[in-house]
Amino acid sequence: MEKVILPNGLRVLLDWQDHARSASFGVWVKSGPVYENKENNGISHFMEHMVFKGTATRTSQQISEEMDSIGGQTNAYTTSDFTCFYARALEEHIGQAFDIVSDMVVNPRFDPKDLELEKSVVAEEISMSEDQPEDRVAENLYRHIWRDSPLGMPILGTRQTLERLGQKDMFAYHAQHYAPDQVVVAICGRFDRDAFLQQVDSRFGGIARSKAQPEETPVSYIQSCAFENSKQEQTHLCLGLPGISIWDDRRHALSILHMILGGSSSSRLFQKIREELGLAYSISSGVASYQTGGLLEVQTAVSPGADRRACEEILGVLSQLQREGVTEKEFLRAREQLKSNLVMGTESTSARAGRMGRSEILRNRVESEDDLLAQINAVTWELVNQTARELLDLSRLSVSVVGPSDQEAYYQSITGRPQ
Repeated sequence: MEKVILPNGLRVLLDWQDHARSASFGVWVKSGPVYENKENNGISHFMEHMVFKGTATRTSQQISEEMDSIGGQTNAYTTSDFTCFYARALEEHIGQAFDIVSDMVVNPRFDPKDLELEKSVVAEEISMSEDQPEDRVAENLYRHIWRDSPLGMPILGTRQTLERLGQKDMFAYHAQHYAPDQVVVAICGRFDRDAFLQQVDSRFGGIARSKAQPEETPVSYIQSCAFENSKQEQTHLCLGLPGISIWDDRRHALSILHMILGGSSSSRLFQKIREELGLAYSISSGVASYQTGGLLEVQTAVSPGADRRACEEILGVLSQLQREGVTEKEFLRAREQLKSNLVMGTESTSARAGRMGRSEILRNRVESEDDLLAQINAVTWELVNQTARELLDLSRLSVSVVGPSDQEAYYQSITGRPQ
């Protein structure tokens, strides 16, 4: 991999793959709820939508038709701390594909009519998310435990914040967050290196750095219980504990712990809750890490009436892991799973470009597969158990429930005292 930095701060990552006949590239931007406030919440995601609505030289229809005419594929997504616009095309069409995507990113027109039309589209996306209890149970947890941090705000924003956004807001946010020193371009596959670099410089090189650097608000975890009593077929549960930042030396140890807890079909939660007790069809754990903090969570859905037992069984698994740690057999198996996921998950050009872009935009560096594998191999059994003792502290546990539930029972299970 090669890294080139333009004079204005834009970073370009290039990964040549001789065996490929196409290339995947993306443009990563420091834009997401961690850079938003209560007044403009959702603007990052709305910006992602609006760049597809047209530029000074292309309409939204022309963008779609031009990309289709070369057989290319393009899309975008927004997370809590970055937005990514990505595409894939055959080697001979990479120049045109990048011209389309970079034009969208650099020159969105933000036509007032398009703004109003797309607000309706995003409002429907919000409605769709609200219809998914597995989404609501997680969003409710985040909103409560991170209520003093932008991480507690939804990526989609709300209908109220969306309605307030106007053309001036969009141009101002774009000028700060889409400035070249806040952008990473990554490409992987078969492409003309010199031509691609020249094209990146032609599109981005004349843009000045941002006048003010976007800053993240520190993560502030507040232990919480969130209940949404609604009529539906299942009760959805999401349990959370404070995690670690992306800079923490325990990040690979936590990933191994997560695999053992609920990250695979051999995990303790899957074996206990589904295979042994038959309480749920699916149960999993997850790890989220940000610049200043993170979260370890467990999510499942069970029949009403079985939710309290499921919660108690999950707490039992967490408590046992903290007290007794993981077995050596579990540790070795999970470490191999983590290494396999890393290698097999980056064998495609799109996955490799994605790993490069995410790592550079979040950590300002890209570690090679060999370096990452060496770091994972260096994780010890004792470090994983130490991480379990430190992070699986049930006195800090939070819970979110959506569906028919006994709120009083949950509160007592979590806190040990009446509500």
